[in-house]
Amino acid sequence: MMMRNILPLIFLLLLVSSCSGEENKSVYSITVDDLIKENDYILAENPNNVTALQFRSLIFFNNGMYPEAINASEQCLRVDPSSGLAWHIIGSSWGSLNQPEKAAEAFKNVVALNPDDPVQYNIQGVALSRTGKYQEAIQVFNKAISLDPRYAAAWNNLGVTYYGMSDVNRAIESFARAISIKPDEPEYYSNKGFALLNKQDHGGALHVSRIARNMDMTCVPSWFVSGEALFSQRNWKEAFYSFDGGFNALSNSDLWYYQGSKATQITKDLNPMDAYYSAIASNVRFTGLWDRTTVIQYKIKRYQNTLDLYDQIIAITPDYGDGWKKKGYCAIKINRIESARDAYKRAMEDYPNDPEVLSSYGYAAGMLGDYLQAMNYINKAIELEPSNPRSYLFQGLVHSYYGQREDSIASFNKGLSYDPHNPEIFGALADDLFKNGDTLGGIINSIRAIIAF
Repeated sequence: MMMRNILPLIFLLLLVSSCSGEENKSVYSITVDDLIKENDYILAENPNNVTALQFRSLIFFNNGMYPEAINASEQCLRVDPSSGLAWHIIGSSWGSLNQPEKAAEAFKNVVALNPDDPVQYNIQGVALSRTGKYQEAIQVFNKAISLDPRYAAAWNNLGVTYYGMSDVNRAIESFARAISIKPDEPEYYSNKGFALLNKQDHGGALHVSRIARNMDMTCVPSWFVSGEALFSQRNWKEAFYSFDGGFNALSNSDLWYYQGSKATQITKDLNPMDAYYSAIASNVRFTGLWDRTTVIQYKIKRYQNTLDLYDQIIAITPDYGDGWKKKGYCAIKINRIESARDAYKRAMEDYPNDPEVLSSYGYAAGMLGDYLQAMNYINKAIELEPSNPRSYLFQGLVHSYYGQREDSIASFNKGLSYDPHNPEIFGALADDLFKNGDTLGGIINSIRAIIAF
């Protein structure tokens, strides 16, 4: 039904664009200020022009000017209190300003305007879920499902909400329902993967993450699900490549659910508004014609549809800082030292005072030739947590790398005083004792490394 309504409008859009001729070449030089000035011109002729006010809201929203978008939407609502688009923009703007409570209240008004529309209940549920009002969100999602039992997005979002409540079994059941209804949505599989990880079902998590990636290699969460599963299985190499794949996909993705589940965006894909730009570029003045310009109405509808789409699906967002940590850990395990240094450097942005991150970064820096930086970070880690054996392991390894074996042996022994069964430290100590000519000590610690005692 929607396509039958939109296709004629697309034709009109193409017709208007083709009629503008050579003048349309200037479309891409139009700035936000140009758009606002043109909008001011229209509103000066008719301050109550709802279409112009809706466009003003979208101009501000799509350029990240959220307070201005809210003000324009509120002005629109004073003229037309039934404008669902205005309430949508207000809710999404408050979400982008990290005000989820106000976002939820705005989406509640959308539902009031559309009491029989399951999509609007779903969007309200998304806002409630993001505020942590899980019980209310569950009620709203169930309302959406009662209106449309095959509404896959609502089932998925219900699962994410149960996941947030640590009700993992119900989360898995909800994700399974979403998948059964719409089996070609990769985010449903990655969400189920996170729930399976929570149940320590690493094999199951790997299975669904691979299905998701086979559908869409840019599905960021699926890479992290497989990375976490492989990390738990101590498959360092494959885990490293999974985290690496996730971060590579993340760097190439602008979809809102990869930026964090609390962020709400309409879209970046349709920015800027081409119909509006074309009209300005061809010097069309809409005085007296604005409300009869079907392509403008089409463009608003197109944005409305896109907003609904982007607000429908919640994807469980990975902990990216923890992902960098685990990628660095795996990189050390497979001797990818430069990758380890880079990963831990990124992890420090989220964990600036984490002793494991600091000492691991220091170790990587030392192995790459920067002894002073290595000791600076490792010593800071020890200062923050004097009883962390891994910091002493890395301190000893760096000392050993630079030929300071007496210092390295002292560091290893210090680490063993805090963790007397650490096989990595026993192995490193054994290597240095052999190098120092202490064959018996080397043999004893080699055995202890094997039996971890």
